[in-house]
Amino acid sequence: MRELSRQGDLEVVGSYRFSHEAELARAALDTAGIRAWVLDEAQIRMRWFLSDALGGIKVAVRSEDAADARALLARDFSVELRNVPESHLPPSPEEVCPACGSDKFREIRRRKAPGGRQWLMVLAEWLIAGGPLPHYRFASARECAACGHRSE
Repeated sequence: MRELSRQGDLEVVGSYRFSHEAELARAALDTAGIRAWVLDEAQIRMRWFLSDALGGIKVAVRSEDAADARALLARDFSVELRNVPESHLPPSPEEVCPACGSDKFREIRRRKAPGGRQWLMVLAEWLIAGGPLPHYRFASARECAACGHRSE
């Protein structure tokens, strides 16, 4: 098995099923100063059904960095992350404006015309009241306070 974990001067330190997991491992190693490469990602993306047979998406480092890389990938960082206050974390994509990146929003409620199954209600109103009664449904949207971009 040791021969299979080497590819040239590189040594495979991790194997992952999904590309985002391999990229997270590579980024963690790069942050620690260990140069890492993701191998077989394109092959697995094109032929996902062969992922287990091919050994998954691999992360490789230079042979002299392999022991440090394995130790780093085996560490559990959950305690350090638990102590980070939420105010220091970056906002999620749903919390920022896609146009300008601002996180300041206003909630907007606007009326929408009847739709969907409400035609039954309109028909019942004609039969009972002799005409349609005013009724609307409301849709909420968010408007960016910085640039005015609207999203529903």
